[in-house]
Amino acid sequence: MIVVSGDGLVGRDADVEGIEEAFRHTRLVTLTGPPGAGKTALARVVAARRGARVVDADAGPAALAQIGASADEFVVVDGCDRALELLVPYIGVMLQRRPELSVLATCRQSLALPGERVVALRELGPGHRAELLERLGVTAPDELLRRADGLPLTLVLLAAALRRGETEGPLLDLLWDAGHDGPPRHAAMRTAIGWSHERCTPGERLVWARASVFDGGFDLEAAQAVCGDDDVTPAVAALVDKSLLVRSETTEGVRFHLPATVRAFGAEWLGRAGERAATEHLHFRHFRALARRAEAEWQGGQLRWYRRMRLERGNLITALDSRLTDPGGADDAQDLAGTLWFLWACCGLQREGADQLARVRRAGGSPGPEQDKALWTAAWLHAALGDPDAAEEALYACTNQGPPRLTQVSAWVAAQRGVFPEALRLIRDAREGHRRDADLFPGFLPSYTVIATTLLRMGDLPGAARVLREGRELCVTTGEIWTRSHLDHLLAQVALLRGDVHEALRSAREALAVARQFGDAAASAAGVELVGVLTRNGALLASADRAWAGMEGLRSPVLAEIRDRAPAVAAAPGLGLDGAVDLALTADEPTGWEA
Repeated sequence: MIVVSGDGLVGRDADVEGIEEAFRHTRLVTLTGPPGAGKTALARVVAARRGARVVDADAGPAALAQIGASADEFVVVDGCDRALELLVPYIGVMLQRRPELSVLATCRQSLALPGERVVALRELGPGHRAELLERLGVTAPDELLRRADGLPLTLVLLAAALRRGETEGPLLDLLWDAGHDGPPRHAAMRTAIGWSHERCTPGERLVWARASVFDGGFDLEAAQAVCGDDDVTPAVAALVDKSLLVRSETTEGVRFHLPATVRAFGAEWLGRAGERAATEHLHFRHFRALARRAEAEWQGGQLRWYRRMRLERGNLITALDSRLTDPGGADDAQDLAGTLWFLWACCGLQREGADQLARVRRAGGSPGPEQDKALWTAAWLHAALGDPDAAEEALYACTNQGPPRLTQVSAWVAAQRGVFPEALRLIRDAREGHRRDADLFPGFLPSYTVIATTLLRMGDLPGAARVLREGRELCVTTGEIWTRSHLDHLLAQVALLRGDVHEALRSAREALAVARQFGDAAASAAGVELVGVLTRNGALLASADRAWAGMEGLRSPVLAEIRDRAPAVAAAPGLGLDGAVDLALTADEPTGWEA
């Protein structure tokens, strides 16, 4: 059900336009969507605007008589899935016999009739969810909103729960309203979804239940690995057709997801079947294998794997959770958490990665290479977050103190503490080890960043420039773009400090463009701030300040010094980080800046 204000619907204007556009090309439009998407309410609003008759499929054979007896040129047939075998042939015949007739049907699946156009209702976006709850006179806690989905019936029943003062417990247990004024099946979300469950085959129900372990969606490969005894493609297609699985096109291919309430219903059935532990283990195995593949291919496909693994972020955390809640899963958890170093460190998830690795460490786990890898990753993240004490503590906990990657983090920590000669000695030792091990990334190439930052803090601008140019050339030769963006940012700082503001702006923008591609908020904030200094743009500087307020420890001391030495700039309102990046990449050239 969608709350209606006058004849307006919350967040459905585009869907109304889609229906009207479809009728310009056909005489049969079917409105589909998951249980609770608001198909009936939307269809009735369209009917009211056209002055059309609404035929309720619950009337059974009488519905046929109502359609046949109507002299209207436009008829709404609501709830066709409740009498599919009866209604579909009849609608097809009537459309053939009466060329002037147009039909808007609501159904959880396509009617599969000639000429049909389908308009699929999706969940409401965050802004419309808030608007609907506001119209209902309630405010939902953020945590509860994160658990719910954007189906209008979910929100209507959630409002009823909030009025009763209920906010805790399983999601489906909250979503009911004995005084609901719609159809009885809409008085509880469990009932609305259960009606669809009854119309699924046993195989479809099994795939639905198993798919409930996914968080944030999945592709067909994952569905086969986690949900399938046999080929799952037919069941997935059927669940999509029945509006239980939502299909979407992404830059990384076709993905599917269950709305939160549909997922919760499937999870209940998975538990009843006694398959939760086995399915969660299959889920973990699939995503650990994916993480290992991404790690192995990261050097040659960074942006491709960034896009893929950010899509899988929810599944990766869920996979970690499943092992951390298993008494025997600590070793698996530390293996996965360490393998994901590239996601935590290179994709803007430094704080989240550090928190996840802390959870993994508290769970224990066997000493060995996997544990050392997780500790090295944690040390790297703590150094990036500006916490040298935590970085050192993680390094000292490693069983094997020899690997050059550990030495490199130690060099970074020494530079953060201002012990610059020791930092240069350690990074030299680390680089020798990287050459020996043929560790280009995350070993040798990022070492240029540590050396250059140390030289910058020592005031050696010519030395820093030489190191940065050499490192950047090697990055270009090897196709490594993540490190190159960091080197470009440092080159911009060097150019600015040497008085070449035009070269500084060029390098800063090159770095910022790549940082945006990786979704790296810290690197983006640094780029926005540096461009703001160079262009004397108060809006960019205010935007950077706003961004840094939520990223304690990630701002570099050199950038802070540059900002402190920069000429005063007139205050201006700040932007969100995305808008600030857009502005920084197009802001006017500087008129001059004295170092």
